[in-house]
Amino acid sequence: MNRKGIFDYYSRQDVQQALLQAAERREVVAVFKDGGFSTRPNTLVYPKDIMVQVRGGAVAFHGSLERWANPMVVGTENYESTRVGWDLILDIDCERTEHGKVAVQVFIDALRKHGLRSVYVKFTGGTGFHIGIPFEAMPSVVDYGMTSEQYPELARRIAQYLRGFAREALERALLKRWGIEHLAEETGQQVGDIITPEGIDPYKVANVDPILISPRHLFRMPYSLHEKSHLVSVPVDPGELDAFRPQDASPEHVRAGRGWLAEADENEAAMLVVEAVDWWVKEKSSRERGPRREITLDRAVPIELAPPCIQNMLKGLSDGKKRSLFILLNYLSSLKWGWDDIIEFLVKWNEKNSPPLRESYVRGQARWHKSRGKPLPPPNCANLGYYEDFGVCKPDGLCGGSRKSIKNPINYALRKLKRK
Repeated sequence: MNRKGIFDYYSRQDVQQALLQAAERREVVAVFKDGGFSTRPNTLVYPKDIMVQVRGGAVAFHGSLERWANPMVVGTENYESTRVGWDLILDIDCERTEHGKVAVQVFIDALRKHGLRSVYVKFTGGTGFHIGIPFEAMPSVVDYGMTSEQYPELARRIAQYLRGFAREALERALLKRWGIEHLAEETGQQVGDIITPEGIDPYKVANVDPILISPRHLFRMPYSLHEKSHLVSVPVDPGELDAFRPQDASPEHVRAGRGWLAEADENEAAMLVVEAVDWWVKEKSSRERGPRREITLDRAVPIELAPPCIQNMLKGLSDGKKRSLFILLNYLSSLKWGWDDIIEFLVKWNEKNSPPLRESYVRGQARWHKSRGKPLPPPNCANLGYYEDFGVCKPDGLCGGSRKSIKNPINYALRKLKRK
């Protein structure tokens, strides 16, 4: 889009009205083509304020999460006392919009379970989304303190709590749509980058970072252009999210009618706030107790002590070979095998697969795991997309049979070692 196109877009009355409505009591800063910001503090009050900035080279407008009695005093001495509220904005950061749409649906479901009805969604204009909860939904007092004065700490704790609350559901939703290898490929990562002992890390695919919630933090305003893509940061009806495509945010397709953080019922976020505060207290107590002791080994654990799932992998596979390689690398390195022995063992194992993986791939994955330093255990037994998915989970009595009381293949080997 050229300068005339940008000027014509911001000259539209519907766009100006929407920007000014969203800018009320917010610090608003112009953003230029190179990503630089205009002088702070600043705000938008009249249509001419928008056009002066655009004539000066502005492409986008970013606004504060915080609301102020007078945005123009922000940054001066004791300016925090003029804060009158703040909105909770979850920034869904992702490489692909489709991943972000899945994450948005999961977080909306999580918020609904906490009694939230006034949940707003906005496309960022790039690849991700913003989920917004208006300050009006918050209780006015939390833990005997005014909620307006508890930014950013309370906002961060709510976001961290939601991140943990939604993690398992997000993992299931992503795996239901895409396989592990596909997710890694689409995000430009190694399979091992997105896998943890508990399963895939869904936030390596679609991230929500509470640390970004900070004093004077800005977000792209509704109906602002994106400074790079020139798409509109447009509000989206959650019920229409599945059908949304980035091209729907082209300036010529957008009509600035849908509100953003427009209204909310009083105290409807009360349950969410209470749960988040309780969670934070428990987390703080857990951190103060310190980490659990780790089991140390002085020699390699023989492969004969491996659980049935590992033994079944070692017979050779036609499906799940890459996932099995990942599991075996973590399993053997966690049980004190040396890397030369691991590579030799896995190259021979790979010959049993039908068809085998490329030997260069096996060796390359081993080198990558070795470079990570401290080994990680393999995925837990109950994790989606692994042992049961490609048919190697055949629990024996030590596994707990159908109850599967063993949590991880490592636990099986250590228990068997202890008995021996």
